[in-house]
Amino acid sequence: MKTQFLSCKHLFAFISASLLLANTVSAQQNGVLPLTGMKFFNEGIAASAIDIKIDGAQLLNNRLPLNRDIEIRLQQPSGFAADNAQTMYAGAEVIVLSPRGEVLWNNPNALTGSYSKGFSAKDLNAFSIKFGIAAQVTKGNPGGTLKVRLYDLKGKNQLRLEIPVSFARPGEPLQVSKSAKTIKANTGVNGIINGLQAKNMLVNVDTTIKVAPKMAYTSVDISNIEGSSLNEIFSGKETFWVYDSDLNEVKITDILLKKVKGAMENNTVNCTLKIPYRLKTNNNKMYTVRYRWEGADKNQVIDVVVKN
Repeated sequence: MKTQFLSCKHLFAFISASLLLANTVSAQQNGVLPLTGMKFFNEGIAASAIDIKIDGAQLLNNRLPLNRDIEIRLQQPSGFAADNAQTMYAGAEVIVLSPRGEVLWNNPNALTGSYSKGFSAKDLNAFSIKFGIAAQVTKGNPGGTLKVRLYDLKGKNQLRLEIPVSFARPGEPLQVSKSAKTIKANTGVNGIINGLQAKNMLVNVDTTIKVAPKMAYTSVDISNIEGSSLNEIFSGKETFWVYDSDLNEVKITDILLKKVKGAMENNTVNCTLKIPYRLKTNNNKMYTVRYRWEGADKNQVIDVVVKN
């Protein structure tokens, strides 16, 4: 992981993020979701979209509340076996691990109450796994790992979800939104933008850069980013992560490269972002690149995931 807190270069990175797009996951066997960084592993069960909701609002980061309902909403999950009455049956194991890997809490089936009698095809339009994490089970740990396994009670198919989390303090405002939007982009790109707008985006692989001649870069070109000022963009925070085909994080020491064009008198910016993610010689391997830009008020967020 490489985090940069760059002055004017932030702008470019920020814009780059704007290149976000569709939050579709069903076509991939595994991947990473924008906003939360949740990993998903489709092992017979897949969903067209996955979100974490708090009181109906979309969670914009991986900071979870304690003693409150948490909902993982899956759109059109598929892969369940149906009986003669076209009824399907599922379970959802929820595990919370400490930073050292100790099991702090294990609910073998969080669906016992909501889907105990099974479900039909119409229930798959908005399938939910709901649970709460009690403060006492965390044993004072500030965070850890949340693992969720959605499984077929009548078969062997399952969908595994995994996310590193931190726990919010009592009364702390959560970073959530009901207005986060997806932006259409190239195949293999998922992204969400909140508090901003972006008109066009193009993502590809760039191997021509001479600054780090051994590296290949994920290139993102974004035009007409609106909803923020140059100063606000400069003060934002940016981070990027790279994962191999097994979703193990790959350490990248090279920095982001950015080019930004904009005018101080308006809030429209055009930018290009170059994210180093692999050696040029590793062109036969698949990598997942995630980029996140966050404004100072934490409401403006651009989070993009590219698989290439």
